Amino acid sequence: MESGEKDTPTDTPRLFVGVRPDARAQRFFDGLQAHCRSLPGAAGRHHPRWTGHANRHLTLAFLGDTPASLLPALEEQLQQLAASTPRCSGRIVALAPFPQRRSRLLAAELLTNPALDRLHEGCRQVMRTLGMKPESATYRPHFTLARNRRGFAGFEPIALDFCVQLDNIVLYESLLAPGGSQYQPLWEAQLCDRGEE
Repeated sequence: MESGEKDTPTDTPRLFVGVRPDARAQRFFDGLQAHCRSLPGAAGRHHPRWTGHANRHLTLAFLGDTPASLLPALEEQLQQLAASTPRCSGRIVALAPFPQRRSRLLAAELLTNPALDRLHEGCRQVMRTLGMKPESATYRPHFTLARNRRGFAGFEPIALDFCVQLDNIVLYESLLAPGGSQYQPLWEAQLCDRGEE
């Protein structure tokens, strides 16, 4: 390992690519969390763990355990993607257990759209270029706002209508911590400003 890589905790950091929400979206999520806390039973009797500002993100691609030696090439490929991909937006339409009714996550789910699909597919293509295998599951964009080991089966979904700006891509490392995983940004770039297509 070269000296410039010693800040990486392991030789195979656990990585994913996501979008960091802007200040307006963070305020919206704060309001959702406050509303949920005010509900009878606080959205579950077993004390959900609410997602803080630093951990909120929209996942674009999960890379998993990745050799640290790939980081320079990965960042270069993501930079090219950012430079050629217009910023876009997404419409948040529901707050609900995710991905199923009895799941352990409570998430603000977005409708997919062509621009977001292109961004997601661009990240998958970066993985293929570097010899990595993208996940095969259907893409369901969402921001996780809470986790509960007992699930959120008693939570009634809430219909929403909020437009969130998606103008950046971030390479995150997932770090294990006593209170749950923490997501550390390793690299970030702004999408180009041509606007939505």
